[in-house]
Parts: sequence; structure tokens; C-alpha cells
Amino acid sequence: MNDVATVQTYNGWCNRETWLANMWLGGDESYYEQLTCIISSYSGLYDQAEALEEWFRADSDVDYTSVWADFINLALDRVNWYEIVEKNQE
Repeated sequence: MNDVATVQTYNGWCNRETWLANMWLGGDESYYEQLTCIISSYSGLYDQAEALEEWFRADSDVDYTSVWADFINLALDRVNWYEIVEKNQE
């Protein structure tokens, strides 16, 4: 069993949740367009990361009072949005 305190990377990303979010953002045309739009519309990686997270969370269609929403939000809390925008700079 993995120790929760152990830092693990996944496929060159800080964790699996970040890798998965990036896979969806880069693998779906409409998501990728939104990612590039956010990157080009905001100056600074921090502002880009914040805008990307806000958009990504707003785009999810989850009832925020369910057990599933709690698990999804837990996973989204682990996504390193800064790393995603940093690695997707053109």
C-alpha cells in the first residue's frame, strides 16, 4: 500500500491527477482551444493557472452535494494547474 505522504510523479507530471487533466485538455479539440485561449488571454502563469482551474471546474456538470462530487473535487484539488499552463506555453 502506498504511503499517502510519499510524493509520487506520474508520466513526467507531479501526480496522476495533473497528468489526467492535461490529457483531457490536450486530447479534446474544444478543451485545447479553451486552454490556448486562456493562456493567450492572461499574463503570467499564476493568472493563467487560476483562470484555467476556474473554467475547468465551472465546465464540470456535477451535483455538488453528492459523494461523487466530493471525490471529483478531491481529485481536482490535487491538479497542479500551474504545471499544466507552464508545460503548454507556445
